[in-house]
Amino acid sequence: MSEKRLALLALLLVGLAPTASIFASFGTGDGLFGQIIWLASKAWMLGLPLWWHLRVDGQTFSWSPVRQGGVGAGFLIGALFSLVMVLAWFFVGESRVDRETFRASLEPFGLTNANTYIAAAVFWTVGNSVLEEYVFRWFLVEKGEVVFGPGWPTILVSAGIFVLHHFFALWFLGFSLSANLLACLGLFIGGAAFSWLYVKYRSIWIPYITHAMCDVVVFAVGYVLLFL
Repeated sequence: MSEKRLALLALLLVGLAPTASIFASFGTGDGLFGQIIWLASKAWMLGLPLWWHLRVDGQTFSWSPVRQGGVGAGFLIGALFSLVMVLAWFFVGESRVDRETFRASLEPFGLTNANTYIAAAVFWTVGNSVLEEYVFRWFLVEKGEVVFGPGWPTILVSAGIFVLHHFFALWFLGFSLSANLLACLGLFIGGAAFSWLYVKYRSIWIPYITHAMCDVVVFAVGYVLLFL
């Protein structure tokens, strides 16, 4: 198989896993089964890129060190995005989310308990966001560059794949179509910015800074919906 076809196969196997996970977890309505599928999808997203990198590509392990700067850019873009997200929530999103549907969607996972929700928010911001940067920025961008070429084509494809599973997650969480599309527009812009940061600085830790700051806003909004 050619290098380009191998890269496309890797991109599909890893890139579509989060969307399959959303349908299997939220779509079934079964809390235990959904949690098992969710954990399995995370193991797949963590393990397959690493195995592919080491075994198929024959590369060495790396912690993606910051060697080209970019920390200031990560914080600056994160602050800008966070401000936009807060304003969008207050002026547009608050009136378009069904709180009861949102609560009912999270209840099977135990996230309607405040302590559990806060613990999940910390895990998601500290752990899951790193995993998403590892998958969507490092692995999918690297494979996308083989398939689509360097620069904006790959950045936009990576952002589109990043948005796909979020659209279905927000749908299951009770967002109206207009609120969902608005959120996905923001996610697409954010995903493109994250990928651009990776392409420019070649370390997942730079877009992670921006991503984590945005996650803090997202979970703050979720806390307001559930508990205030």
